[in-house]
Amino acid sequence: MIKNPFVKSAPEIKRRKNPSEQYGLLSTDELIESIKKTARSPSRNDLDLQLDFFLKRYEKRKKSLEVSVSHADRLRQELDSINHDLEQRIQEEVKLRKENHRMYEQQAKMASMGEMMDAVAHQWKQPLNALSMMSDILRGDFESGSVDQAYINELTDDIQVQIEHMVTTLQEFRTFFRPDKEAKSFGIKRCVQSVMLLVNDEFLKNNISISIQSSKEILIHGIENEFKHLILNIINNAKDAFNEKAIKERRIDISFYREDSHINIEIEDNAGGIPPEFLHDIFKPEFTTKTEGKGTGIGLYMSMQIAQKLGGSLSATNTEHGARFLLEIVSNNSSPE
Repeated sequence: MIKNPFVKSAPEIKRRKNPSEQYGLLSTDELIESIKKTARSPSRNDLDLQLDFFLKRYEKRKKSLEVSVSHADRLRQELDSINHDLEQRIQEEVKLRKENHRMYEQQAKMASMGEMMDAVAHQWKQPLNALSMMSDILRGDFESGSVDQAYINELTDDIQVQIEHMVTTLQEFRTFFRPDKEAKSFGIKRCVQSVMLLVNDEFLKNNISISIQSSKEILIHGIENEFKHLILNIINNAKDAFNEKAIKERRIDISFYREDSHINIEIEDNAGGIPPEFLHDIFKPEFTTKTEGKGTGIGLYMSMQIAQKLGGSLSATNTEHGARFLLEIVSNNSSPE
């Protein structure tokens, strides 16, 4: 079919893409490149529209950033407040723990002082009775005319022995409670013997024999009086256990020795042992297995604190016949013999 040249065909309409949709789909980097290209082109169609898109995105992101910064500031303020409250609570808790520890120390000291006063009273009872008896004998012998210089000399020597025993006991008692906070080297054996001197008559009265199984002296470094408290706490617990369970043959063995990098001190009794369900709790403050009014639960807690100050640890286990307490001290915290 021949096309009529005099009939004009309908003009072709070219549809242009919607600029808003076209530029809205571009990424920010792509939009910037489009702006640069349009700005360099002779025809700057849509430049204003592109710039408007860019400025709107810029404002939107600026507001988003401001919100993020504001949110971060609020979070930081909340964290600062939480940290401040937490730090204050920690300081209060540390202060409370220190106050409680001082209270436990005072309670332990008062309990030990009461026990030691009883021990000193028992230690002095025998020499005082002996002095009283000597006085009566001297009066009777003087009336019968049998007193001469040799008699006086012998009696004086006997009196001096009793007095020296009382003075030694008193000196040990005064030393025991002296607030000596200076750490120094001291011998385990000599220290244990000092404690045994103080409790000798009390333990004899309760039919308890204490023996030191080690012959060689070992030096450790620490506060000697605190170590004496530790020993006294453990052997007094054994004494109470003997009496509560009515054990007839009563024995406490104390030994100390070096093992690898540690110095071990063992205190073992035959008082029947500790109930297994209590073994993990006996070193906690205010825990006691004794009947009400007979124990504060402070002694073993303070013993553990003393062990830690010596650079060691204190533990308890049951044996076939009783309990064994083991104090392990790192050798670096000891002195050579």
